[in-house]
Amino acid sequence: MSTLRTHDATLVTASDPGELSPIEAAIMDACNALHEARSIDDGSRVEQITEDLFALLERYDASDGEDHPNATWARANQRALALSAMGRTSDAIRLELAALRYADTPRRRQISLGNLCERCIRDGRVDEAVVFFLEAQDESPTSLPILLTGAQALYMAGLVREADAVFATLLDRPELLRPDSELTAYLDYETRLQEMAPDLPALRLLLDRWRAIRNVQL
Repeated sequence: MSTLRTHDATLVTASDPGELSPIEAAIMDACNALHEARSIDDGSRVEQITEDLFALLERYDASDGEDHPNATWARANQRALALSAMGRTSDAIRLELAALRYADTPRRRQISLGNLCERCIRDGRVDEAVVFFLEAQDESPTSLPILLTGAQALYMAGLVREADAVFATLLDRPELLRPDSELTAYLDYETRLQEMAPDLPALRLLLDRWRAIRNVQL
């Protein structure tokens, strides 16, 4: 599971929705709904969804992560996901660090490290975000969420050339520029990428190519 930031909210995605258990899928949907409610300052909806999320987490804990093969990692990871959606970024980082200690596969390490990168960006801890990005990239060099979140960390750390190099690698993968892909979701909804584009030639070209494709399809 990965995250992408849309202005002051974060879209929660899964590279393979089929890998989610029923409660995990419900938590993901609730997190997205909460991010949306917070972005429009809908206080009553925020309160209701937050209550629903805590109830889901209790069910998840009681079922030992729905019999997850590594429940210690999964329970901390899911609770960190919910706390992040609630805007409690520092608490989410603390819990994801706890999850990382129990990540026993490259996939679980990638998820936790990617989440830590994204949340450190949101918490203003840019240097830490870069470190987590580099560690996550070691685990999964081609993961789009890792690359796109990491490029933001590099840019915010002043490593503009390195950030643009990430987008340059994506220019050689035209198959990614299709509706409903992870890449085009970032290009459409991640406002920070659009803000970065004037300084990053490869990102500008990537955005231009996607807009041209999208306009033809319309």
